Amino acid sequence: MRVSVVIPAFNATSLLPETLDSLANQVRKPDEVIVIDDGSIDGTAALAERHSVVTKVIVRPNGGICAARNDGIEASDSDLVFLLDADDLWHPIYLQRMIAMMEKHPAANAGFTRYRCFCSPSERPAPYEGSVDDASAVHDASSFSRVANRGLPILPSFYCARREALARLGARPYIEGQLGGGEACYLPAMLVAMGPLVEHIAPLGRYRMHAAAVTGDEVDAARTMIPALEDLNRDLKGRAELQITTAARHAIQVYVRDWLRKCGRRLGFGSPSEGRRIFLKAVRMGDLKAAGLLMMSLVPGISRRRVWISAWRPDSVRRAEGTPFWSVETFEVDPKQLKTPEGANGGSMETASEDPRPVGSVD
Repeated sequence: MRVSVVIPAFNATSLLPETLDSLANQVRKPDEVIVIDDGSIDGTAALAERHSVVTKVIVRPNGGICAARNDGIEASDSDLVFLLDADDLWHPIYLQRMIAMMEKHPAANAGFTRYRCFCSPSERPAPYEGSVDDASAVHDASSFSRVANRGLPILPSFYCARREALARLGARPYIEGQLGGGEACYLPAMLVAMGPLVEHIAPLGRYRMHAAAVTGDEVDAARTMIPALEDLNRDLKGRAELQITTAARHAIQVYVRDWLRKCGRRLGFGSPSEGRRIFLKAVRMGDLKAAGLLMMSLVPGISRRRVWISAWRPDSVRRAEGTPFWSVETFEVDPKQLKTPEGANGGSMETASEDPRPVGSVD
């Protein structure tokens, strides 16, 4: 089975080398590695061209992460397409294990694995495990809607898809108007609505949390997910050529309204009216939990304790709300607007890290 790795990158010279090294250290080497430089101004393309594992570099005007991924998918020549962001890392057996899993489940459209998080630059990633269980689970749309939002979300860096499945969505399967975070929920849900998805249960990746990440601003990430969820709900019903069953469509609509409810809880912490508007979207889709939260949000004293959710990321890896990302505008922002290890509000990293929720949990 021939495999391609597609890496979108924007001003990534500080982190991309470590990501490429994790590819070079794979037990099963990739057949091609395509880096898409999305209008960087820091020499990202030149760095990628010098690395031995990279087979192709595409330089394009700055257009966003979805457009960059689409360019890489279009340019790739493989049976299986792996996505990897320019700041994340793979266990040395990642490709070997994921390819074996996809070969074992030929009916699966796509596959994903779990991962471990670390805060950069204050932490180093946890050492790779010497022994990793190879258990897997096959999901239809119904089981996907139950597990996708449990704990850590499914991320592009730890996800692969068969070329033939992506081709059913189109030559450029990502919707290019979607912004940070939103594209991560759209593609897996569309593919599992079309057919099975297989999960490698034990973690095989390392996810780098840092302030410059696309999802570093949690409020903005929640806000940008909502249009992607609406795109997903529209395409479930509107793309008859995909032959999505009624049962699969219903299951993914549950997934959509679960995400809407989670986004509403996050947005409502800073703007209760905005959170309530999102709850209403979920209620219109039949979400009784959102209806209950909407009612509780109107009761003074209860909403802060039971409804709205504050940020869980430590200040050191959280971008200030509204700060541009994946854009040359990032370099025009006053550095004082960015979060520091001491926190924008004077809090310490230790205080910010005391949240007992597991990393990635938003509900």
